[in-house]
Amino acid sequence: MQVRKMIMIKPFRNLKWYEWTMMFGMVLIGGYYAITDKSNPSWYIIINYFGSIAGVFCIFLCAHASWPNWIFAIINTTLYIVVLAYNSVYGTLFLELLYYFPTNFIGLIHWRKHPDDIDEDKCKVRILSIKMKVVMILFVVLGTIIIHFFLKMISNTTVWLDSAIVSIGVIATFYEIKRFADQYYLWLITDIIAVVQWIIISDPIMITKKSIYLVMAIVGLLNWINLQRNRNAENI
Repeated sequence: MQVRKMIMIKPFRNLKWYEWTMMFGMVLIGGYYAITDKSNPSWYIIINYFGSIAGVFCIFLCAHASWPNWIFAIINTTLYIVVLAYNSVYGTLFLELLYYFPTNFIGLIHWRKHPDDIDEDKCKVRILSIKMKVVMILFVVLGTIIIHFFLKMISNTTVWLDSAIVSIGVIATFYEIKRFADQYYLWLITDIIAVVQWIIISDPIMITKKSIYLVMAIVGLLNWINLQRNRNAENI
């Protein structure tokens, strides 16, 4: 029991000062707009606010390859589905509902089966070959074009951006579950798109959340590459 408790607490102790600073910013900025927002219903503001906090904790822990990130991912995904439905962002909505939600549980189970040799809260990480990186990019481009064809028939809200987010998200999550550091190249792209998307929609809480995601995509990439090179060089 004590060991399990330490495994759950240790990931938070490993967070850096700049991550806690960004979390404070999320709480403060999100809280300000939650209080002053007069254009949206209270239930939406509450869901958006707490979902964003859960999402930020999720990406902080993921950047350190800590498996408890999937617990916050489940919470974030559940609440984010409501936010997307409210804003008629249907492509990402279907992505979250039909793909992210079930794969959160798969990711949790899979990461727990491949613990790091030093820290039990972390998973072993891997890196793709150059050839597989090219294949990954081709799938993203093709997926974006196909998804756009269908989305433009049901939505007129940032359709191209939404299509790219869906395509990248599906592939990035697959590589995340498989513990590849290369997932972060894709998350970096989708986070840039997401920031632009929510600027267009004009949601300050989501803009803050996605901006933090963008910063952490860079941090996560560097952390995972370092872990693979220094602790999991066998590329298990």
